[in-house]
Amino acid sequence: MASKTISVTQEVYDLLSRFKLPHESFGDAIKRLCEEKTAGSIYEWIINRPLWSDMPEEEYKQVKNNINSIRERFTIQEVNLDDDG
Repeated sequence: MASKTISVTQEVYDLLSRFKLPHESFGDAIKRLCEEKTAGSIYEWIINRPLWSDMPEEEYKQVKNNINSIRERFTIQEVNLDDDG
């Protein structure tokens, strides 16, 4: 399978390292994290946060629409972070 090399900042690398499971490669972690997060699951996470509980309905709909719009612009591609080039 073809692979691509990407560059990330140290901050992004550190964040990804915290979310990576012990048995996963970075590519597997990225794939898992992208597949698990849908507009619906992000939306559920947002509305279940106490900070968001008093959000007006119209603003809530706008946030949901923005999440859906962002999600539609991204596609999952396999990324191999184990290769230097």
